[in-house]
Amino acid sequence: MSLNLKVHDLIMKYDSSPILDGIEFTIRPGEMIALLGPNGAGKSTLLRCISRTLEPTGGTVLLGEKEISSFSAVEIARQVAVVPQDTGVDFDFTVEEVVRMGRYPYHKHYRKEGLDDEQIACSAMEKTGILPLRHRSAVSLSGGERQRMVFARALCQEPKLLILDEPTANLDIGYQWEMLKIAVELNREKGLTVIAAIHDLNLAALFFRKFILLAEGKVLSIGTAENVLTKENILSSYGVSAAVFRHPLHGRLQVSVCEKKVPPGTGTKKLKVPGMRVHVIGGGKEAIPILELLQDKGYDLSVGPVSREDSSYLFASYFNIPVIEVLPFATITDEIQMNHIKLMQEAAVIVIPAIPFGVGNLRNLKAVEEALLRERHVLALEKEDEERDFTGGEAQTIIGRLKEKGALFYTDPEEVLAKIEALKVAQGLLEV
Repeated sequence: MSLNLKVHDLIMKYDSSPILDGIEFTIRPGEMIALLGPNGAGKSTLLRCISRTLEPTGGTVLLGEKEISSFSAVEIARQVAVVPQDTGVDFDFTVEEVVRMGRYPYHKHYRKEGLDDEQIACSAMEKTGILPLRHRSAVSLSGGERQRMVFARALCQEPKLLILDEPTANLDIGYQWEMLKIAVELNREKGLTVIAAIHDLNLAALFFRKFILLAEGKVLSIGTAENVLTKENILSSYGVSAAVFRHPLHGRLQVSVCEKKVPPGTGTKKLKVPGMRVHVIGGGKEAIPILELLQDKGYDLSVGPVSREDSSYLFASYFNIPVIEVLPFATITDEIQMNHIKLMQEAAVIVIPAIPFGVGNLRNLKAVEEALLRERHVLALEKEDEERDFTGGEAQTIIGRLKEKGALFYTDPEEVLAKIEALKVAQGLLEV
């Protein structure tokens, strides 16, 4: 029967310096927990205290209602299995011999191994993909192969709680996926409780639904990905700025480290004369090519209006670019329109990517038309033979008026960049 794991006011000190400082949380049976945090946050130390490899300086670890220090070695081995970071093997055992060591807690009074032990060991090796290596010397294995061998040994223990300390270390991307997939399957099929220290936040977000984030020996945050994987938490714990977004394929939260934060709108290169800002009308993947070109050249950019899930919003967030946000599938309100017009007034050039126009974003074109009257340069991208007007012809009518009033249209983002560069030279805006 699986038991609650409760960590209460756990303290661990080395030379009077606290590595763990009042750690507190409870893991219910059948939960899968990703333990996150930067190097030195105390992840491995915490796992060693839970597995009784280390004796904490203070506090308690309870498995069920019983303090873990009161379990015998055999009782612990039947309840808890560990896959450590260090999977070195010093003796010339075969892979199968190492894996079958996981059955020792079940051998009473020097009982010989039976058929069940052999089947369990074979099943564990098959699950971890090392059955073909069963007769190989353990010392001859690569780091990744040793990791899978030790994982198989842990499975042989048939534990209620599986502790994984960097289980994907030394594994290629395929075996990283396989190891965590095995943990998920055991969790679903057998109700196995899993707690794993993971460095890769994106990999953790794919396989886990609950997270504990450590920072400086304390629990900074605990809960779902939405609660834990926030820009603020990542900055506080890892000391880096990050963009947090949902992956377009699987929808899980993903984290991408950003450049060091700079004041909004400064760009990556500065121009002698401020005001050579380029405003890009946002909207889907069509905006990304021109945004990338302009960002690489160091232009001061702004974007919008776009929804939070839009790829151009994610781009703007990553590079700390001013952006006007609108709710998904919502029409542009008067307030958003006013903010958009203000942002365009601060720009010298307005770029319209080859985006489609519908009722929701038609006001963007009307705002561009007003910007033309204020002598802003308008450059637009278009794709031949591609339907972009979903407004019954109204968008095409406005585009026609834009052409009449001097907007320039191109088919290649490089041509737009060349025109902006020419405008910069013509206005004497030379780079420092």
